[in-house]
Amino acid sequence: MLVLLGILSLWEGWRLHALRTQMVAGAVVGDDTFPFIVGAALVLLGASILFVAKPPRVKVARPSGEPRMRMILGAGVLAAYWVIVPYLGYTGSTALVSTGLFRAMGGYRWPQALLLGGATTGLLYLLFRVWLLQPLPTGLLGL
Repeated sequence: MLVLLGILSLWEGWRLHALRTQMVAGAVVGDDTFPFIVGAALVLLGASILFVAKPPRVKVARPSGEPRMRMILGAGVLAAYWVIVPYLGYTGSTALVSTGLFRAMGGYRWPQALLLGGATTGLLYLLFRVWLLQPLPTGLLGL
């Protein structure tokens, strides 16, 4: 499986490399660099598992009870994030979703979840919008 994922990542890197060399001639590092690095690492790790060190056999048990409910809630919150980003924008929807994830998956009480969700949203906004100057979806409210 790791080898297959590595090959897919290398293929994506090769596809992006062709685009970079056509559009930005002379750039040493581009969008293709990370897929190449990840792909090479996955292929090497997969090959080492196949030929050098086999992992021990373990029995996998499906989660039940509280862990299953947290996983389902987390997936539901992330699906809701995909739906609400175009309407609420990045900042509003990230605040809501991160608060929901801290509550649903982390088990924090509401005041702690609100505080952590606000801090997470602020830090991600500073990182992506202020530092990296990335355009973020503003939603219907323009935030």
